[in-house]
Amino acid sequence: MDVLAEIEAGTKDMKSGFNLPRECYVDHEFYEFEQEAVFMRSWLCLGRVDEIKNPGDYVSLTMGDEPLVMVRDQNMQVRVFSPICAHRGHLMVEGTGNTGRLFRCPFHAWAYGLDGHLIAAPSMNDTVGLKDLKQEASLPSHQVEIWNGFVFTNLDPNAKPLGPTLHKLTQTLEPYHIDEMVSMPVAEIRDCNWNWKPQLENGIEPYHSAYLHGMLHDFAHVRLTSFVPFEEEDGAVYHPTGFYHADAGFNPTGKALMPIIPTLGDKQRNEVIFASIPPNLGFGAVPEGLFYYLVLPAGPNKINLRIGHLYPEASTKLPLFEHLYKIAQDGLVVFHNQDAASTASVQRGNRSRFRKPGRYSYQEESLLQFYQWLNIRYKAYAAEARSEMEIA
Repeated sequence: MDVLAEIEAGTKDMKSGFNLPRECYVDHEFYEFEQEAVFMRSWLCLGRVDEIKNPGDYVSLTMGDEPLVMVRDQNMQVRVFSPICAHRGHLMVEGTGNTGRLFRCPFHAWAYGLDGHLIAAPSMNDTVGLKDLKQEASLPSHQVEIWNGFVFTNLDPNAKPLGPTLHKLTQTLEPYHIDEMVSMPVAEIRDCNWNWKPQLENGIEPYHSAYLHGMLHDFAHVRLTSFVPFEEEDGAVYHPTGFYHADAGFNPTGKALMPIIPTLGDKQRNEVIFASIPPNLGFGAVPEGLFYYLVLPAGPNKINLRIGHLYPEASTKLPLFEHLYKIAQDGLVVFHNQDAASTASVQRGNRSRFRKPGRYSYQEESLLQFYQWLNIRYKAYAAEARSEMEIA
């Protein structure tokens, strides 16, 4: 409760505020609290809908201690399950692939349809018949919402819809037609030794860009950043950063390598939209497409990442597309490596007992907004937990 009080005091405004205390980044007890307060109650992004084009296609990942899988069922509906067998908890699938017409547990061959319902349980009739088992055994199913081609789920069955909380960002991104873009193969980076929050912080905080990234980021200088006001019901934190020249790109040339999205106006051709839909999606929308990353917590001091690019379908048919895409990938790797080294250093610094919360630069307004988003969820869960304790 002392940590929560400190967070509350630091998120009131820019002038009097300060960033999060060290416990938020390194403390195991706070991490467990956060998993319940944030990850078990927020909309979590699992990937792109075109990663599961055909019936049986699936993508599985782990969010904290929760394995999840998104799958396309026989009716082409996107579903999200906890892929744990109702018999002994064995994982039904891992990684990505196609499971055919059903999920079959490799441990005892219990089988489930793509709708999650049990359809077979070998050698169980002597204790409980299949008819009775079907009434009690299934893959846990979760809410699904698709926004701009991104698949989200919420592990809270009573969660409010995601879409209305993103109305400002949705309107801002409308000219990009992100839902029609084609996903490139996802790159996985595992066992990054830092807390999940700094990964999102780096994506939405422009203050560091002129120093850590130097000349690589100069065409989108922090001086050209503007901040979008944050309201309590907002589900996203984002800011546009202008370009010194139109049609810029985050690659060694500093220019867009692919054709410019034809529906963009002059404004969109002269800026990048850096955005986060907390707690685990961050992205940048540029004149030629979009790059994104999914943050998957694996402990207070560890995350896994899934990183991808999106382009209009017409761009992917260019004769030189694969060559140009490789250059674009290499450019993003440079930025990631710079951020990764810095974030790992910040994590080491946060472990020090002498680390105290610092004050905000005027170029860090989006950090305050992110912490306000967190504070709302921390307070709500703490109040609920306190109420349950009083009743007990």
